Formats: sequence, C-alpha cells, structure tokens
Amino acid sequence: MGIDAPTRIAIIGTLGTAIAAGILQPTNNTGLSVEHLTVTVGTEPSKGRVENALSHHGALVTVLTKDENVRAVKKADVVVLAIKPMKRGDVFAALGFKEALRGKLVLSIMTGVSISELHHLILEGDGVSQQETPIQAIRAMPNMAAKIREALTPYTSSPQTTKENIEIASWVFSQVGVAYQIPETSFDICGVLVGCAGSLLLLAIDGLLDAAVAEGVKRQEAEDLVVHSAIGMIKLVPSGDHSSVLREKIASPGGCSIRALLELERLEVRSAFTTAILAVAAKSKSISSS
Repeated sequence: MGIDAPTRIAIIGTLGTAIAAGILQPTNNTGLSVEHLTVTVGTEPSKGRVENALSHHGALVTVLTKDENVRAVKKADVVVLAIKPMKRGDVFAALGFKEALRGKLVLSIMTGVSISELHHLILEGDGVSQQETPIQAIRAMPNMAAKIREALTPYTSSPQTTKENIEIASWVFSQVGVAYQIPETSFDICGVLVGCAGSLLLLAIDGLLDAAVAEGVKRQEAEDLVVHSAIGMIKLVPSGDHSSVLREKIASPGGCSIRALLELERLEVRSAFTTAILAVAAKSKSISSS
C-alpha cells in the first residue's frame, strides 16, 4: 500500500473523532486518498453524535458501535487505535480482533502503550512471534488542539515499519496539525509535554485571571488580554528567541515583571512545573507494564 493508493481507514474509539474530521477534509489535495472511513464508538448515543458530526461526508463514512470493532478492522487498510489505555484489555479480548489487526498499518494513540506492548497485545496467545508476524505499528500522541487542527503530534515507529507506512502516518496526523517524528526512547516525556503542558499552562492562565477579577476586571475581558498576550509571546520562541532570553528582555530593572518573577521563584513554581511533568512521564512509562 502506497501513500497515493485508495485507502480504507478504521478509527477505533471516540477519541479519534477529531482525526476522522481532519482526514475527511484534508488540508491539501496531495497525500492519502481515503476510499472509506469507519469509526467505532462505545455507545448508541455516541454513535448518534459522531454520525451527526460527520454527516456531510455521506456514504464515505460509516459509524458503528464497539461491538463491531472486528468488522471495522477487517475492512480497513489502516487502523487508528483511539481508545483509553485502561480499556485496551477489553478491546483486544474481543474474538478475532487481534487477528484482524495483523497485516494492517496500526496507528496507536493509546497513552503510555509502547510499541513493544502493542506488539504483545496483537500477537499474544497464538504462539507467533514478532519476527514471524512483523507488525507495522506507529505510536503517536496528538493533543486536544486536534479539534481545531492546531495539534502537534509526536510519533514513532517500530523498526520494521516501511517508509511508505511512515509517510501515511505522517499524513494522517498532519491533517490535525503538525506531525513530528521522534525516537521511542524520548516518547514518554515528549508525549506528556504535548498532552499535559497545555493543561498546566491553562492552570497558570486561570491564576492570572483570578487576580484580574480580584482587581475588578471582568473575566472575559481579562481572558482576551491574557490569552492573546500569551499566544503572541509563545510564538516568539520558535522564531529564534530562547524563553529565558525573552523573560530577561521583559523583566526590566526595577520593573513590575521582575517582581512577579521573583515571587514565582519564591513559591518554587518553576520546580513545581518540572516535578509535575516528570511525574506524568513516570506514569506514562508504567502503563505498558501494568
């Protein structure tokens, strides 16, 4: 299967709805040609919501419940595993599910599930080895910004995954933002940076907004000021300005910014952010072994 070949895709799990929307309306006319997309979800109400969200794509899309996961996988060339990691046991225990995955390109966005664990899940119990039945597998971690096509998705591949399949994975994740290939040895820390850093920054924004409200500013007005200011400042970093250099430029001698920064240092906020990310990375590493 090449990057230009008509491709059937199955997305297993509601977590993949943003990816479904992205690949059905690609950002350009080059890349994967989607012949059909099947999405499976957990419940009938979820099925109705996803059908409604994707209804304008007509016969190109089929939405099923999780009872038909095997049917969806059998008909697909590419399978996106978009399920919560604690549910993987039930999903893979379904009769015929593991067997249906073999021979497919498998893209997993299950948090904390390594490629080695993914291979084990697919090959477990049948007396076959990875060498006998090599799995074409990609591990990735998009974040919530995929809903607005602003995600940065780190991804990594198994050693035997072909160049063509890596290109397909890159195309899929590029439809919801930017796809960024990394070695799996860095995946746990990079994955949690992408997945969790946003929520930590939102916590910081909430603290700033609380202060503004306490000083008499309406929350919505303060939110517009803080969010736009933060977006502009953060965009300066990839343009070549190191975060610490920017911070020093803003914190002029005897000014307000340096006072605020010194107060945050006194409260050990920088250390708290570091500790939080390291704790989540450790949690991610533990999931495959659980």
